[in-house]
Amino acid sequence: MSVSAVSEVSAALAPVAFTGRNGAFRRLVTRGALLELITFGFYRFWLTTDIRRHLWSRTEIDGDALEYIGRGKELLFGFLIATAVLAPAFLAYFVIGLEFERYKAFASLPLYALLFAFGQFAAYRARRYRLTRTVWRGVRFWMTGSGWSYAWRSIAWGLLLPPTLGFAYPWRTAALERFKLRHTRYGNLPGRFKATGWQLFKRVWWVWLLGVLPFLLLAGAFAVLLLTVDHAQRPAAYRGPSPHAVSVAAGFALLLGCLGLFALPFLHAVRRAKEWAWWADGIRFGSVAVACKLRAGSLIGIYWKLIGLGILLLLGYTVFAATVTAALHFNAPTGGILAMLMQGQIPVWGLASYVMMYLVLLVALGVLARIYTLQRVWRRVIEACVVINIGGAADVAAAGDAVSAFGEGLADGLDFGV
Repeated sequence: MSVSAVSEVSAALAPVAFTGRNGAFRRLVTRGALLELITFGFYRFWLTTDIRRHLWSRTEIDGDALEYIGRGKELLFGFLIATAVLAPAFLAYFVIGLEFERYKAFASLPLYALLFAFGQFAAYRARRYRLTRTVWRGVRFWMTGSGWSYAWRSIAWGLLLPPTLGFAYPWRTAALERFKLRHTRYGNLPGRFKATGWQLFKRVWWVWLLGVLPFLLLAGAFAVLLLTVDHAQRPAAYRGPSPHAVSVAAGFALLLGCLGLFALPFLHAVRRAKEWAWWADGIRFGSVAVACKLRAGSLIGIYWKLIGLGILLLLGYTVFAATVTAALHFNAPTGGILAMLMQGQIPVWGLASYVMMYLVLLVALGVLARIYTLQRVWRRVIEACVVINIGGAADVAAAGDAVSAFGEGLADGLDFGV
């Protein structure tokens, strides 16, 4: 390839960069978590907005940053409206479910399916809201399509997961992403999704098998131990392996299975990295494409830190709880702390200590989750991407209107975490 051709290819690749600092995000979510605690959770709408504004504004494509124009007040109003809808729906759901169960066991299962469909509808509408609040170079993203159409597709594909032992997951994910991107626009530039389920399957099949292996080993080990017959009860002519050898083999399989369980979080990190790269490679807006070179092991270190810090937090919580319990026990009347509990005589300082350390644990775990499963992953994925043919978005005209935060409120009320 000539020097000029190489230059043209390089010029067609627009860098994607994340300029945020880890310390700034850590301070943002720590302060927000404390305000959530003080306001009994209502500050989460503004914290969510601040987090998105931080991540969007520090994500630069070809030197220009994304902009998030959503507001916390919109999320609060969307949640209140959604709550007004969900409260009678949940009440009717509860009453009808109890009535159905009186006549036939599991008769309320269709109602659970309807609730799941409602959640998928909410997830789609929440994505639609976030896109209409996302702007790049003065042009907003937006989205069309029916949330219910997406919900029924999600359910139909989900029904294939159990009989295929999860092997339908790549095709389900690809089909749902195609639906979402087909209805996504950047101004008047239509989006589409080019990656296929087969491409994802080729990337993650071995991860899936390694993830299933510990459970197979544990199930097999328990089955062998339960079915092992005492050697004395076997016929004299029996020449098979001895019960001792079978027990040793089963114990070894049990040990390997238990060790395999500890590897599951890191296998999940590998799967997520491969899935992120596959998803980014499939994005198209007109002639504009994305390429992602995220390595399979890129997220493992993040999960190591998250799990390690989580364990340290739990250990600290255990030590503090044990200290408070011991102090209460030594100051307890005859019968110890159990008698104090039964008589309702725990001092105020003891109750306050338990409540405070529990709330601190919740806040700390929430901060860790936002730092490591959100900002750190976002940084790794963004920094592994480039945009191909960015010139294809040069003459895009603005289009689309902002939508309400009703879907976001539904997702919040249903606790879907989207």
